[in-house]
Amino acid sequence: MDIGIIARRYARALLLFACENGHETLVYEQAQQLLFQYNQLPEFRHTIENPMVSRTEKIKLLHNATAGADTCEELTKFFYLLLEKRREKLLAFILHSFLFLYRKKKKIRQGKLVTAVPLPEETLNELKALILKRYRGRTVEFNTKVDPDIIGGGILEIGYWRIDASIAGQLKRVKKQFIEKNRRIV
Repeated sequence: MDIGIIARRYARALLLFACENGHETLVYEQAQQLLFQYNQLPEFRHTIENPMVSRTEKIKLLHNATAGADTCEELTKFFYLLLEKRREKLLAFILHSFLFLYRKKKKIRQGKLVTAVPLPEETLNELKALILKRYRGRTVEFNTKVDPDIIGGGILEIGYWRIDASIAGQLKRVKKQFIEKNRRIV
């Protein structure tokens, strides 16, 4: 059994079903929320994967993890299919595949911004505008993270593109250059 193939098939089916009904954006948002809960709460993951827990309880948990009573119909039907076919252990793989396929279809690039201190909203918007100029015709989603260990500045990653303008990164580069120069002297 190839987990990747099975996960992609379920993800592709979910995306097609959501697109047919015009709710792909809603399913995308709820799938992101569900995956976040699944990754952050090990008890939730273990309960969903536990064969001793009833399907009804699992459905309730999945609904609560997405949007409570507002879970879209497509995702609800997907939950029933997943539980009926006993594919609960593949949920994270399927959700990752779904998010990947959705982003590919909608031409969404994911970015990660790490700063030493939280950025003001206007600065973040200016940065997004600059990035959008580089990726014409695409949307960019940012995950922001505050990491005081980088001392100052920031690190921006989008796809294979990375800009390290952090003070910690500059110190590492200076240290590396210093060590290389001193090796040549000896």
